[in-house]
Amino acid sequence: MATPKKDIDAWAATLARGESVPFTFSRGKTVGLIIASLIFVLIGLVMAGSDSILWKIIGWVAVVLFLISTIFMIRRLFIRVPALTVSPEGVAMKTAKAGVIPWSEILDIRPVKQNSNVFIEMVITTAEADRQAAAGLGVAKRTLDDGSLQTVLWAPNGLAARKPELCYWLDQEREARATV
Repeated sequence: MATPKKDIDAWAATLARGESVPFTFSRGKTVGLIIASLIFVLIGLVMAGSDSILWKIIGWVAVVLFLISTIFMIRRLFIRVPALTVSPEGVAMKTAKAGVIPWSEILDIRPVKQNSNVFIEMVITTAEADRQAAAGLGVAKRTLDDGSLQTVLWAPNGLAARKPELCYWLDQEREARATV
């Protein structure tokens, strides 16, 4: 069953029953990335056909990189593993190597805009950052206006859910479930 894209009430009801709420990558966004990658493959092929050795090298590098990207995106279309799973215990992300991030280890959840893209940022405790780093995940640090540092993780981008609703709901669940 697919998770509704912007139905906070359905997400909350599922979680209240003790079930996990999975969020997969958006198929539409993935198809868009496949098309963009194929366009860059074609551009790379045109560059590889030039007379300049530099353009040939750049062209073939572009072809290889964007073909790899295309294969990755096609795989994403057919392997429907949740990129983000919200459970009564916490949040699990495909990128979080150490498993579920307990609600008690999440200090804040907020939208962060970089350029024209909005990301869902989770501020985590130092202990959780150490646990994730030990498992092989690079944890980011954000410098606040007062000069202090926070350790943060970003939810996967391109989820089949509207970011404003998802961010709001995650923060509401964090506030209700965190036991700090």
